[in-house]
Amino acid sequence: MIRGLLNVASSALFISLLGFAMWWSRRGERQWTSSDGMRCICQMRISGDGLEHPWREVRLLILPALSTIAITAKNHRGKPFRGTWNLLGIPHASLIGDVAPDQQTFAVHKQGNNEQTAIVRMSSASASAAIMRSCLPKIS
Repeated sequence: MIRGLLNVASSALFISLLGFAMWWSRRGERQWTSSDGMRCICQMRISGDGLEHPWREVRLLILPALSTIAITAKNHRGKPFRGTWNLLGIPHASLIGDVAPDQQTFAVHKQGNNEQTAIVRMSSASASAAIMRSCLPKIS
């Protein structure tokens, strides 16, 4: 009797620890940067329409010669982000209230549609953030 109870308790403890390990490994945002910094996985959200849109995971390819980024995203939630976006600059602080201090944000607008703007969020220490900062339009 006691041996069976101990077996059930140890199995429950093992499953709980396994669940905790899975939760702990997935608790943060997925961010990845290629070794050359030209490709990364980061977060993006639509802005400029007065609504609070959620951050979505996107895959980004930086095209420095054109000061643009090419975005691909998974499933139907990423459909508004797909395409080529022009870099505008650093967004105003009122648009990025929920961004951690160790993250960098960039304002972009969709090519062919200057009304659709978005914000890209990534780690400020990543190589992709450094390349995007160098691609920002120069203010004269």
